[in-house]
Amino acid sequence: MSTSTHDPGPAEHPTAADALAAIDTAQHRAARSLRPSPLGMFVPWGLGYLVGFGGVWLAIRGVLPDAVVVPLLVVAGVVPLVSTGITLRRSTRGLAGPSRRTGTLYGWAWVLGFAALCAINLRLTALGVPGPTLSLIWSGTALLLVGLLYLAGGALWNHVPQYVLGVWTLVTGVATVFVGYPANFLVLALAGGGGFVVLGVWMHLAARR
Repeated sequence: MSTSTHDPGPAEHPTAADALAAIDTAQHRAARSLRPSPLGMFVPWGLGYLVGFGGVWLAIRGVLPDAVVVPLLVVAGVVPLVSTGITLRRSTRGLAGPSRRTGTLYGWAWVLGFAALCAINLRLTALGVPGPTLSLIWSGTALLLVGLLYLAGGALWNHVPQYVLGVWTLVTGVATVFVGYPANFLVLALAGGGGFVVLGVWMHLAARR
């Protein structure tokens, strides 16, 4: 009785390269699942800038009544903050240890940063800083804070597009100060808001491919 043995070829045995490729794929998938959604992080800020600061610009031009400016700015600021908090909470759900703590601390950085920003700028308002100058202070400091937070987020999650958005936001903030009042509101709405929306949508579509 003869017995035959089957010697599987090399293609039937996983190689070290195959194992490393599988590990790398799994790591990339895990990283994408933990990365905050661009639709929740970027698009709300872009729409907030377009609606809020675009509304201010239209009011200055006489297209909208002045009474709607403050409500528009409040909504344009609160909605993106809430969206950012919810998005970060979802992206860190199920995590424990340092990863969850990092996401939580980053989310609180947004809240605390804007609380401090508002306190400082409201104090400057009470001290009688002229309106045109005050508008440049608000636009410049707000984009400075947002840009730095996106730089930090890009560094934390090793996410180059988010880091690039941080750089773009800082450049936009500088531009709002240099163009002066009231053109700063138009720059905020179009360059600031438009940049957020375009990048958020592009990142979302790229992730789906």
